[in-house]
Amino acid sequence: MKSILFLIRRGSYPPHVRDRNRRQSNLLLSLVSFLFVTGMVYGTGSMYWIVKKDNELEKSRRIEIELQNNIKERDYVIQQYRQRIKQLERRVEILDAIQDLSSAGVPFEEKKKIAQIVDETSQKYGHDPFLLLALISTESSFQPQVTSPAGAHGLMQLMPSTGRALARRVEQTPKMLALLDPDEPTVPHFKDIQGNIELGTLYLTQLMLRYKNLDHAIYAYNLGPNLFEKRQKEGGPFPEKYRAKVLAVYNELLTKRRLRQEASQIASTPPNPGPLLAQLQQTD
Repeated sequence: MKSILFLIRRGSYPPHVRDRNRRQSNLLLSLVSFLFVTGMVYGTGSMYWIVKKDNELEKSRRIEIELQNNIKERDYVIQQYRQRIKQLERRVEILDAIQDLSSAGVPFEEKKKIAQIVDETSQKYGHDPFLLLALISTESSFQPQVTSPAGAHGLMQLMPSTGRALARRVEQTPKMLALLDPDEPTVPHFKDIQGNIELGTLYLTQLMLRYKNLDHAIYAYNLGPNLFEKRQKEGGPFPEKYRAKVLAVYNELLTKRRLRQEASQIASTPPNPGPLLAQLQQTD
């Protein structure tokens, strides 16, 4: 471009040629300027739209993440409510069983406390709560402070030596009772309602793990492991009436549960109109 202007200034061409060249040069300069400005505007505009689009995408991603978090939070709350409902249903079922099995002399508030502890303890050890209720019913008829002539105490009739030995094991290994703070455990006492149920359930669990047989665990719970194993070697006798009573109560509770579940299923099933009503609907 500078060379063109230089030739024009030198006067190498006739005047009319120089005028034409000057006009062409000016036109070319205008065109180049126009293209340059247009390119700048287009480039700036493109960058603007690219940045804007990136911002919109980022905003969309944030909205999507926020929605996903809200959905997860909602699902968590729903799950918590479902677990709470299941827990209440279990406790009502356990409390109804206690009402049926216990004597009229046991206060209702005490029955509610027993139902709560049995539910929590059975969940810890993976037991059917009805098995614990059957054992408590056989041992103490749900009398929390009853003491046998031999000295066994409480709902699950723990001997003092057994209760203290179990408490020492819990103190040494707090995770045995799934305590929330293993550094400062509250060691259960066999004379408390909660401690008696927790230690008694721990004892039953140890026996079931030891013998891998529910009948043998029930025998050993009644006799003590040493006497049970001695009689095992001698071929008996075993406390058959005790075992039969525990299992009879347990099976009775299981039967009632099954009947309630069947009744609930029937109640939630819509009635079948039957073939006659179906034919009438077809004719209409």
